[in-house]
Amino acid sequence: MPAVAEPVPVTVSATPIDHFALSDPSRTRFGVLDFRGGLVLTPSDSRFSSLSGLVLGSDGRAMLAVSDFGLWVAGTITEDARGRPTGLDDVVVAAMLGPDGKPLGKRRGDAEAIVRLSRDAVLVSLEGTSLARFAGDPPFDARAAFVPRPPNLVRLPRNLGIEALAAAPAGSPLAGRIVAFGERAGADGLHPGAMLDDGRWRPIALVGHDNFAVTDAAFLPGGDLLVLERRYDRPLGLYMRLRRIGVDDLRGSAPVDGPILTEADFGDEIDNMEGLAVHVTPAGETLLTFVSDDNRSIFQRTLILRFALSTPMPRARPQTGG
Repeated sequence: MPAVAEPVPVTVSATPIDHFALSDPSRTRFGVLDFRGGLVLTPSDSRFSSLSGLVLGSDGRAMLAVSDFGLWVAGTITEDARGRPTGLDDVVVAAMLGPDGKPLGKRRGDAEAIVRLSRDAVLVSLEGTSLARFAGDPPFDARAAFVPRPPNLVRLPRNLGIEALAAAPAGSPLAGRIVAFGERAGADGLHPGAMLDDGRWRPIALVGHDNFAVTDAAFLPGGDLLVLERRYDRPLGLYMRLRRIGVDDLRGSAPVDGPILTEADFGDEIDNMEGLAVHVTPAGETLLTFVSDDNRSIFQRTLILRFALSTPMPRARPQTGG
């Protein structure tokens, strides 16, 4: 696989996903989410792969994703008149650069999550290494500025590090805060996490359920947190789940928990769902965009899925097992 010395344009063909439930094409509501459409992405260059996190522009079209191989993947999501995704255009793949200006590569740059800190800066979680800040929009020429991990997360296993990052939006009760969670729950049943608050990380924890792993998180405009989760039971048991954590719970010191908003399995159009982004349309709709990590496997796919969040949302605690 040739290295990416400079940003490389990539042609990506997109096959529409018109219905989410494989057995019921007429179904559009899934929990509190309304399916708006999706895409199966097939690139001309295999370096477009292994997408583990993404951020979107305010219009939900400009996409910047990170991959397990230390690469940036940027593109523009096209839509039809009804807001359904139709393709991914203007795709560019570029190497993440280390402090020395050299590509981080897979060993140092196995990226798992990304959040936007400002218009021209992002924060990326690098598996087994640290958090890295990159300046620029896009950040193709930026060199990583490593940021120490939260003290309570430095001992996470290399392949089970910080899997989820979320930045509270301006105008929300937690504006300016950043939340991070580890992928797996510990023996105590809690996913270790931390919140950056006034320049200091304070420990938080997320109650785990049903052996699901955390794969990403994103804040809603009002300050509630959405947590994306995944479970894989060999050979065919693939599951996706989305939970909501209340803003008031995040302010406290007790482990946080929240209701399940939607669940999906191998009977639905999912794959290894690892990235989540939220944006609000000019009409006031809250849209959720998910992306999958194909692990460069012929048995997996790169998907973009888009849903609209209906209201009101449930407030009760989930009643699932531990």
